[in-house]
Amino acid sequence: MKTVQPLDLKKLEYLWRQVQKPGRYTGGEWNQIKKDPDRVKVRVALAFPEVYEIGLSYLGQRILYQVLNQRPEVLAERVYAPWPDLEASLRAADLPLYSLENKIPLFQFDIVGFSLLYELNHTNLVSILDLGRIPLLARDRDLRQPLVIAGGPVALNPEPLADFIDIFALGEGEDLILEIIDRYLELKDVVRNREELVRGFSDLPGLYLPSFYEARPQPRSFLLVPRPLPGFPEVINKRLVYPLGRALAPDRFIVPNVQSVFDRLQVEVARGCPQNCRFCQAASIYFPYRLRTSGQTIKTAREGLKATGYEDLSFNALSVGDYPFLEETMETLLPWLEKEKIAISLPSLRPGRLSRKVVENIVRIRKTGFTLVPEAGSERLRRVINKKISDEELLTAARYAFENGWRLLKLYFMIGLPTETAEDIKAIINLIGRLVELGQKILGSQPAINLSVSSFIPKPHTPFQWLAMDEEKLLQQKQEYIKSNIGRWKKVELKEHRIKTSILEAVFSRGDRRLGEVLLEAYRLGARFDGWLDQFNFELWEKAFVKAGLDYKKYLQAIDPEAALPWDVVNPGLKKSYLLEELKAAREARYTESCQEKVCGQCQACDWPQYRVRPPVEASSPGVELLEEKGEILAEPVRYRAVYQKDGPFRFISHNDLLNQLERAIRRAGWQMAFSRGFHPKMLLTFGPALPLGMAARAEVMEFKALENISEEEFLGTINTLLPEGLKFRSLRRCRPDCRPLFQDIKALVYTLDLLDPDVAGIESLNEKLTEDSLYQLSQQYQGKVKLRLSASRKKLWFFIDFEPQKPIRIQDVAERLLGLQNSVYALTREFLIFQDGQSSLGPGTL
Repeated sequence: MKTVQPLDLKKLEYLWRQVQKPGRYTGGEWNQIKKDPDRVKVRVALAFPEVYEIGLSYLGQRILYQVLNQRPEVLAERVYAPWPDLEASLRAADLPLYSLENKIPLFQFDIVGFSLLYELNHTNLVSILDLGRIPLLARDRDLRQPLVIAGGPVALNPEPLADFIDIFALGEGEDLILEIIDRYLELKDVVRNREELVRGFSDLPGLYLPSFYEARPQPRSFLLVPRPLPGFPEVINKRLVYPLGRALAPDRFIVPNVQSVFDRLQVEVARGCPQNCRFCQAASIYFPYRLRTSGQTIKTAREGLKATGYEDLSFNALSVGDYPFLEETMETLLPWLEKEKIAISLPSLRPGRLSRKVVENIVRIRKTGFTLVPEAGSERLRRVINKKISDEELLTAARYAFENGWRLLKLYFMIGLPTETAEDIKAIINLIGRLVELGQKILGSQPAINLSVSSFIPKPHTPFQWLAMDEEKLLQQKQEYIKSNIGRWKKVELKEHRIKTSILEAVFSRGDRRLGEVLLEAYRLGARFDGWLDQFNFELWEKAFVKAGLDYKKYLQAIDPEAALPWDVVNPGLKKSYLLEELKAAREARYTESCQEKVCGQCQACDWPQYRVRPPVEASSPGVELLEEKGEILAEPVRYRAVYQKDGPFRFISHNDLLNQLERAIRRAGWQMAFSRGFHPKMLLTFGPALPLGMAARAEVMEFKALENISEEEFLGTINTLLPEGLKFRSLRRCRPDCRPLFQDIKALVYTLDLLDPDVAGIESLNEKLTEDSLYQLSQQYQGKVKLRLSASRKKLWFFIDFEPQKPIRIQDVAERLLGLQNSVYALTREFLIFQDGQSSLGPGTL
């Protein structure tokens, strides 16, 4: 088995000083799973080609992480794409990309598995391989390198990445990933070369091995299509889990150190979608529609919230409004959620399925976002795309929102949809006007509307996969029309999607194997994070296409319906004849029934009629008990003052992220806390002066109010088992009635500067700057509000700084004035706070 040599933590900590958000790269989060890499049989790196905040939000990776780590002989760790600042630092330090848990270099894993969610992440995938010191092209790897696999939605057109990936896992991975592990364990010690290793997976259902397929031309399209070598199947059926209740519902989410995009507990209530919107690739990828019972959903939500401490719960599905047990599940959960002050959000509600009761239930605890997704401005165009929403249903949903106090709506539209006319674009403006007018009438003032307008992209495995994408100039004109016509409403803000990024996404969505050469060249030219507006550079891609001798515009043209397609190698379960029938219905602007409304014998649209959803009669598990008996609840809250320390990798976490961690740890402990009143209840917490990112602290202070009596022994014994690495509480005391509020009680802040730190020790003429006279002169410059003292060992410099809340003295400014050191926080520690009575936060006898 490969030898594992984790990277040196001191080297990494020095590296983290050089980047914008070091918390992305430290690991150590609550609920991470960290095993001994020398005591397992196989090591898997779950790689996500995006930044930490986005990757950690992906439910699929959370599922695989828990599934794999449930096996004692398997270690699964996480890797995310490094932002350009860390990439530069890794290269400068000659260090490889590593996993978060054990800091294992990527090339030392047995398997690297990528989750592919977005075509514009492809350069990040190449970057991860490169920085992980794995040969970029599959043909250049041997048995010394990890097996590189990839799955996820984008894998259902695997051809653009075929040169880089050894094995594509198609469809849902809960079962398939374990079969891959078992097969790897069978093969790893008996195969003689890389080809034998990859070939050894050929009989596992759901796997596509691109090196055993040749990309060949065809007569009806310029697209190359993969043809199998002898002994390999022409088509691979995607894998799925049925029934959904058999699939793991992860409840021990890793709680991120840095606030993630979806920073809440996500509970998957259904997979797939009963609607058949013709533009929607996800409905095909996750077909067929399956759901969990209400009892499963309630159990997962309850256990997950207790295990994470999240203050927000989200029910996830492509169309959560179609979940048949939505109202009863919410009704069962809400008494407990209200008591715990946990908000609930439903991110994908269709207005036609949105009842007044659901809206009222959402707002009972705290308002979350309210989103409407018409996609098209006119009802005619919605018939074309089979989006079954009328204008009246949209207005009714908005009315429910306004009547329950929402003043902000989010609206999502697409431009460039098939058969779209100028009247359809005008209809977007008209609909916005009606929503503004309705909000004005109910609220008494104009509501705010965040308007998102993206370009339609024809996607594989959809009825529109054969259609051309609108030309760039036409899309630009449509964007400009919308932009110029919403100016009449001051509170309507437009979020534009850059058309060039949509073009590149469209090219790779319907691309073939030749795009691998383009991708590699664009990466070498510097393309990274192409989905980020501040990083995207289309000129690099234009150069890459020219060098490869390809015209990217050909990939945007219409495709002959009789042509073979690169993604025909994958069977998602929906027949091509069905997609063509839906395309015909679109051209006739005709709605068609959803899967649940059809009779399978007449429909014949899919390969899996046996999986059609038949909701159970008993939705809820009997006897689901949510409200627990607690100890005595006090009539008036008690104020407590707690002291904690922050060090190690956790000092690289920002102040706001620290506050989130502490609140969630208190929630995990289960104490009865006091909250503010009103529409947005907050836990009553007070913190001392903010710590700069990167600074350690030995005795920070916070206060909280609780509705129960908590002893110091109980508090420390509980809370210190519920904290991420680098956080620890030292003491707790109950505040007397005459105890000053925290900020009024702080008299001074005490810091030390580590004079042996590399950034400090290298300062020119350091000893001359630390003479008694120099320290006295600096103190005088601050009118005696700053006092300095050199330790007897001359290893530390102490700073005693008077605390003035209205005009605080920044320790970084003091250090810079004394030593000329601009970025001193990493060499500084806040040792303790001094209170008005002369005591310190470290306790009696400190001073």
